[in-house]
Amino acid sequence: MLHKVKEQIGSFLPALRSKNYRLFFVGQGISLVGSWMRMIAEQWLVYPILTTNKSLLGLIGAVGMLPMLFFVLFAGVLVDRVNKRNVFLLFQFIYTAIALALFFLIATHQIQLWHIFVAALISGTIMAFESPTRMTFVMDLVEKKDLPSALALNQAMFNSARAVGPALAGFTIAAIGIAPAYLANGLSFFAVIASIYMMRFPKVEQSAIPHLPILKGLKEGFQFIKNHKIYLALLGIVGIMTFFSWPIATLLPVFAHDVYKTGEVGFGLLQSAFGIGAVVAGLSFHWLFSKVQRKYLLIYIGMAVTVLMFSMFAWAPWFWMALATQMFGGWAISTTYATANTLIITTIPQEFRGRIMSIYMFVFMGGMPFGALLSSGLVSLYGPRLTVFLCAIATFVAGLTLILSMREKLQSKIMTMA
Repeated sequence: MLHKVKEQIGSFLPALRSKNYRLFFVGQGISLVGSWMRMIAEQWLVYPILTTNKSLLGLIGAVGMLPMLFFVLFAGVLVDRVNKRNVFLLFQFIYTAIALALFFLIATHQIQLWHIFVAALISGTIMAFESPTRMTFVMDLVEKKDLPSALALNQAMFNSARAVGPALAGFTIAAIGIAPAYLANGLSFFAVIASIYMMRFPKVEQSAIPHLPILKGLKEGFQFIKNHKIYLALLGIVGIMTFFSWPIATLLPVFAHDVYKTGEVGFGLLQSAFGIGAVVAGLSFHWLFSKVQRKYLLIYIGMAVTVLMFSMFAWAPWFWMALATQMFGGWAISTTYATANTLIITTIPQEFRGRIMSIYMFVFMGGMPFGALLSSGLVSLYGPRLTVFLCAIATFVAGLTLILSMREKLQSKIMTMA
């Protein structure tokens, strides 16, 4: 009976057939829950415990994001040269040390605001190197044909942790304080560390990738994209979706508090609705990806549904309707990202993986702060409903322009691979 269950799970989620990926999935999932607990605890620690200045919340977020934008492109060049398993393991130990140091400072009542800023700066710098390393490391855990499943499961893992972590943090902070949330974050990294030590890899010769100067290696990465414009089109889609959809995520508290008058509970439900849609997308993506021969259709459909759902969300008169549009919107955005990500990471040559994925992360992560700035400017002028609607329309216009201008590239052989 158990064997049949495993076979059914393996046919629907084939990445889980790999023991190495199963270990990564469990370890990383636990770690992500701990990371979300830390993020919620950090916000509560900064405001209202350490300061009454609300703007510092955004400033700390910016401090944590800026190193990502500055270093992630150069990180990709280094990722192509190193043993990704060992480097990824090293980063987990550094994350652990940061979390446990903050736990000690909070527990002994020595914590100060500058400690949080320094930790955010160090963590952001590490993340700039860890993100492309993790994305390319996953490629070594599964067979190439199972990569769509692995990449989609990664998204489902992230969104599941996004739903569970904040709730656990809230209960933990209310019951026993902020320090235990940081302790949980620090201990959660040991799940990843243990999973990496338990993995087994066949002995293979190190691929001979020339150690070019960093700037020259980075230039080669951009030249590769210039010569293969399909990747430019896919990165453009990721940039459009991030830049114009992120403002909607940042305005959910405004909708919950000002529009629907549902308070913290409503805010949590809106977040959860989006997360549920994203998790469904992650769990079903491999099946969908394998059934659709013309992969570009998934991008077209995902972008179209995103525009429709967020246009409806902008003017939804009832809270239940807002929840429904967020759920379908979460599915659409995640499906679009998963399709673009899968097509990029499964078709680029091995020697360019780190560099191209670092450019992907730069586009993906870079769109978030600029999108947040866009929403903060528009909402003060036009209010939340019109701001969301304008973002939806901008997604439609920018997406349609890119699709029409690069239609031949998007419908190329890469986009119809089996």
